[in-house]
Amino acid sequence: MGLVYLTVRKKLHAAFWAVIEVLGKDLIYICILHLRSDRLTSSNVIELFCLIKISVPQVRHIRDRKLKHCETRQFVKCLCLEVVKLKFFKALEIIYWPFDAAVAMGICEIAEEIFELFPGILYCKTMDLETVFHQAILFRRENVFNIIYQFEGAEHYLLSSPDGSGNNCLHAAGHLVPQQKSNLRTHTAGTAMQAQREVQWFKEVERLMQPADREKRNLEGKTPRMVFIETHEELVREAEKWMKDTAKSYTIAASLVLTVVFAAATTIPGGNNSVNGLPRYSMEKAYDVFVISDALSLFSSISCVLIFLSIFTSRYSENDFLYGLPNRMIGGLLTLFISIVSMMIASTIAIYLVFGDKRTWVLFLAAGLACLPVTFFASFHFSLLFDMIRSTYFPGLFRKRTDRILY
Repeated sequence: MGLVYLTVRKKLHAAFWAVIEVLGKDLIYICILHLRSDRLTSSNVIELFCLIKISVPQVRHIRDRKLKHCETRQFVKCLCLEVVKLKFFKALEIIYWPFDAAVAMGICEIAEEIFELFPGILYCKTMDLETVFHQAILFRRENVFNIIYQFEGAEHYLLSSPDGSGNNCLHAAGHLVPQQKSNLRTHTAGTAMQAQREVQWFKEVERLMQPADREKRNLEGKTPRMVFIETHEELVREAEKWMKDTAKSYTIAASLVLTVVFAAATTIPGGNNSVNGLPRYSMEKAYDVFVISDALSLFSSISCVLIFLSIFTSRYSENDFLYGLPNRMIGGLLTLFISIVSMMIASTIAIYLVFGDKRTWVLFLAAGLACLPVTFFASFHFSLLFDMIRSTYFPGLFRKRTDRILY
């Protein structure tokens, strides 16, 4: 690596090298500009590919900049076209390390271009005999893993090929690597969402595997399912604790709402008419709204409590985090939100009937104040609800990104 670095430094123009050192974060973009100005020879283009071994981490920064996205991809394609003109092993020596770094960081654009122009790299393995998809699964890079849908016929070999420990790609999906462990408590929706994501990875890789490979044992005699259960034991415990703590908090809130609306249902606003015994405001349209909203709040809060109680009685197996528990959490949050909104409507109408004396400004003032707790609840908990709905019902992590066939 040091010899390559010195060779490139000597051969590139001194001024160009100075700019690279000052603006290292935009190295690839600078190369594109020079490529456009025809100041690079074909040999220098190959040497620039060696530079990517050092500067591939900069590509992620450039990729996030929409203006430079297409230019970066064109640049990589030009470099690949030059590299493939060399002998196979020489080309492999130059291209493998930037390719490996692109896979590790999830930069699928670079990986896809190299796949198309240098398909032989598909069957290259690391020193641990891991294929590119072993690494994509271990690093949980769904963008790179999705490229497998663009291969026809080779995916079964790539997924079933064992590494140095006898692990196929399903074993790799069963592992919880340290990178995932360190991110458990920083996830937006808690460890339960992380557990769901891990199950999604395992299920998707399992779906692509041949039936015989799903039960294949590694050198330690463990099947992929055994590896998954063993390595995810701590995650499942933390996810169970998160689920129960969250459900407990929401159950308390739903119980408070239930208490309030039940009391409101048995206490008629304004009391009864002394002549006929009917509610004093029973002929008012606002009274009908009060009855409907209070009943809706009462029954939705009861449903909410029952849903969250069902979370406590769940078995908490790994598969429960895929759909069962997220569905209950989503249902509980939705019914809690409905009960709070209905309770605020009922409270607003009750204030208007008792104290409003048919003055509309009282109604609008009470409605405006009632929007405050609803807004607070939505702002604090909508992100959790949206994340769980997106993760459970929206298109998943895995989908064919393009109709372009690579191999």
